Amino acid sequence: MRKCILGILLLILTLFLATGCEVEEGILQQFAGERFGLIMETDPYTYERSLETRLINYIRKRFDLQVINPKLLMDDGQYTSRMVEDFCRDELGLDLLLTIKLTDIIVNEPKPNLEIRPHRVAVEVSASCSLTLIYTLRDLSTDQILYFGQSNGSSKATNKVKASEGGVHFDFKEFDPYELIEDAMFDALRNTELL
Repeated sequence: MRKCILGILLLILTLFLATGCEVEEGILQQFAGERFGLIMETDPYTYERSLETRLINYIRKRFDLQVINPKLLMDDGQYTSRMVEDFCRDELGLDLLLTIKLTDIIVNEPKPNLEIRPHRVAVEVSASCSLTLIYTLRDLSTDQILYFGQSNGSSKATNKVKASEGGVHFDFKEFDPYELIEDAMFDALRNTELL
């Protein structure tokens, strides 16, 4: 009888504690079903179009959102942010505009590291990237910024060659600055409240 009462009390306590625990949803999840544009602003050399496409595909897969890059549909040339907002609202009928700016992009050149131990030699070459991601989510119907923020992201790629009594082991891949920037962008994105 005591075990039964103790079990019931434990169950009630567990239910009581679990009711207060909710999974916090990110900003983008709050707008499920909405249509929005995504614009990325970077330095010209940082693969802006490819990064935009990867980010749009990532968001589409994770959230119930219709995402489009309005700059792909606009005429080539110079356009202001006001022109992009008007185009998104008037021509495309979008509800929201997410602008992501990547700044302070630093891609460090590969640096070697030599490790010598008895019966083992290892050479490691690492390249890294760091950046700052700034975002604004604007409601196009009211022309108000709903959310904004920033975060930092980083990435690292390492190649290794190890020689020991057991043989020689290679873990080698060509360094790609685009992949370093992309990985750092997604790292920064995960550190925001967007997801």
